[in-house]
Amino acid sequence: MTGHGRDRERRRRTRTLLGIGYLAGLSALLGLKTGWVAAVITLLGLLALVYGVFSLVVWRDGRAERRRRAAGAPPSWPAQLPVAAAQLLGVRGRHARRTDEVGELLGRLSLQDGELRWEPREGDRRRGVGSVVFDRTWAAEVVPLWGPGSQGCLTLTHPDGTAVDLWIRHPADLREALTR
Repeated sequence: MTGHGRDRERRRRTRTLLGIGYLAGLSALLGLKTGWVAAVITLLGLLALVYGVFSLVVWRDGRAERRRRAAGAPPSWPAQLPVAAAQLLGVRGRHARRTDEVGELLGRLSLQDGELRWEPREGDRRRGVGSVVFDRTWAAEVVPLWGPGSQGCLTLTHPDGTAVDLWIRHPADLREALTR
């Protein structure tokens, strides 16, 4: 993982822990106002709702990918390409609505004939953002990340030393596909 990737993960982990602390603080305040039983029931109901919605989204994504592969499409994974990496790779187009060009581009990473190809989502394609092809000369390293949703970081390193991080879903599936 590059330095940019480690910084991003540190920020994400900090935000997650702060969110958990905020939820615990609100639960304690609710417990003081209404009693502990109501606070615990409310907290458990909220957590069950979030877990259920999250599971539904992940299940639908997995089901759609299984259908794609059964229809003969190459394996693919949702992936985010940092705007800084897109500019480094020479991807043309307006990468963000902001002028400082920060953030990440949403898209899909597919594996076909040993090459990884990142395609931007349709809205970015309309703004002129192109795709990126990583041929066999790029070395790939897949690292699963802490947190929900089966997230991972794919670090691609070119022989000239250029390194790019892509944020992916289902890192174990990608690692298995790369080793075949």
